[in-house]
Amino acid sequence: MHSDTKPTDSSPGSGVSRRGLLLGTASAGIGLCAPPLVAQTPETLTVNAYGGEFQPIFEQAVLRPFEKKFGVRIVYDDAGTASEDYARIRASRGAPGFDVAAELTPPEILLGAREKLLEPLTEKEVPNLRHVWSRSKDMIPPVGIVHSYQYTALIWNKDKVEKPSTWRDYWEPGKRYGDMIRQHVINFNPGNLLSIYALIMAAKLGGGGVDNMEPAWALLKAQKDYVGTVVTTSAQAAPYFENGQVWLAPYWSARAVYYRDAGYPIDLMVPADGTIGLGNCAAIPAGAKNKRLAFEFLNFRLDRDVQREFNLAYKTSPARPDIDWPEDFKAVQITTEAQMAALDFPDNTILAAKRREWTMRWQEIMAG
Repeated sequence: MHSDTKPTDSSPGSGVSRRGLLLGTASAGIGLCAPPLVAQTPETLTVNAYGGEFQPIFEQAVLRPFEKKFGVRIVYDDAGTASEDYARIRASRGAPGFDVAAELTPPEILLGAREKLLEPLTEKEVPNLRHVWSRSKDMIPPVGIVHSYQYTALIWNKDKVEKPSTWRDYWEPGKRYGDMIRQHVINFNPGNLLSIYALIMAAKLGGGGVDNMEPAWALLKAQKDYVGTVVTTSAQAAPYFENGQVWLAPYWSARAVYYRDAGYPIDLMVPADGTIGLGNCAAIPAGAKNKRLAFEFLNFRLDRDVQREFNLAYKTSPARPDIDWPEDFKAVQITTEAQMAALDFPDNTILAAKRREWTMRWQEIMAG
């Protein structure tokens, strides 16, 4: 299999699994003797990432091939959202107990750079960085990688309602669908960046944006009576799509395509008033125990073949533009420079600075 990965050791398994030869001496007058060879436990790497349907795909497409290539064992840590995982990094001062934070978002990367809690990266440590989208290099500071992309889609239940056309259909569902939609709209807690992006689109409907979120709070108050379910993680929302309780929702494009293809009664679209792109990131906590192997993991994640396997399986868009894709994949993914240029990416510095304030405002409205 073709690979762009360049291990830092002289061979893929070098320094990873070794046998030690213990030399002992007998009593005086007796020469050196060699006891039996002792096999050491394989080197381990602890990777923090999502659970749910993400985990088996990630394991098959990325983790198991990495273990095989480097002769190591990966310990999987599936606790938390991206913001919760970074909170663990911050609380532990950069030593959260995992070596790779495999699923962060740009706001966490920015915080990690500012607080010096994430390990700096260059092409020396991660050679495959030379292959990524040019926009990835501007999106985050050099303390992480963008390993895949998604966008904020609007999904609907094809058996219950007509296809929406704009973000206003989600934020003012009664105007489009009437009372039938009441209690069949989902809202996400701002612990999930999906919620923040949907709120930004609400602000834009009223002439605002990240620098003026007031229009979003007015729409959130109006939408509240139509909301039947509030969740935090994307995985928590999935059962409501499957059983038909939720008919309208913002959702990450990758998971939306995944569930649609799995037979859920949903479809996805990009609203006429646009959408927001998301760079899915990975980084190494500054206090990680196994930084050498963590660098190898980030580089492996950007390998051409690994990218193809993972993105085809999880229905997300690639980190690099030099890969050939099937036509059905290209129809719903970001695979060209023109598509990448058309996506809106909010100012992550503002998001990082304002997210707590916006979360408090969301909680105040939803609890009132």
